[in-house]
Amino acid sequence: MEFNSLNYTGLNTKQYNPNFTACSRDVYDALGRLYHRNDTSMFRVDLGDWDKFVDYIGNKFKNTDKVNIYTLASSAGDEVYSLAIKLLEKYGEKGASKYFPIIASDYDSRIINMAQKGYLPMYEGEAALINKHSGGKFNEYFEVTEKIPDFIGKMDIDYDFMTRVKPKLKEKIQFHTADATEHCRKVQPDNTIILARNFWPYLKDESVRIKFANDLYKSLGKNSAIVLGQFDDTAGAFASKNLYDAGFVCHPEIYTIFEKNKITDWTYRY
Repeated sequence: MEFNSLNYTGLNTKQYNPNFTACSRDVYDALGRLYHRNDTSMFRVDLGDWDKFVDYIGNKFKNTDKVNIYTLASSAGDEVYSLAIKLLEKYGEKGASKYFPIIASDYDSRIINMAQKGYLPMYEGEAALINKHSGGKFNEYFEVTEKIPDFIGKMDIDYDFMTRVKPKLKEKIQFHTADATEHCRKVQPDNTIILARNFWPYLKDESVRIKFANDLYKSLGKNSAIVLGQFDDTAGAFASKNLYDAGFVCHPEIYTIFEKNKITDWTYRY
């Protein structure tokens, strides 16, 4: 397929829900040992309804001038780019400015290097999904490229085509290398959203997950929340229990969101 000849704004925008599949890669530790196999994708469905999620953010921080958003274990950036697109489409460049930059970190320095250079691998179908969530604006946020740098060619990743993230989207994200279990203690405490999604099962030791949840609770202050993914419970990690035990309270209508303090004034309804 000659991707350079395609006009992605014209692709079918019917709903496309990848089942935890898109860019797939092997993650190695500092000694070169296989750590785990990671799959990621744009608008990953285990968050739930992305529209409701950005509505929640807008309502929660409607009286806040600056909001801190962090993504732990960000991988290639699919999740943060998905969120940034939804915020821009919902609130506009000016209205969404208080949410940027989103701080994204991952343990794997190679995938962060790729993200910092603005490359994002995709599987066929993701362009249509991006168009669905952006009103047909794939080409405003991404461009397909057949020029694959050598460092990407040497990485163990599977994908159908490679994209470059355009500046209007890339500049909204700051990528850096960090261990999620350590980075969680360095976040801004107040008016903060932490997406701690889709990696809890990789923390094999239950005591590590318990400590991580407790550290998240201690790190956050007023008007802040943690966001999980469905995978974090269904894969046997039961991250929601760890957060409950640490003191978080599940949002009454969005089961993937956990807030530090009991919700006493919930004014937004779907």
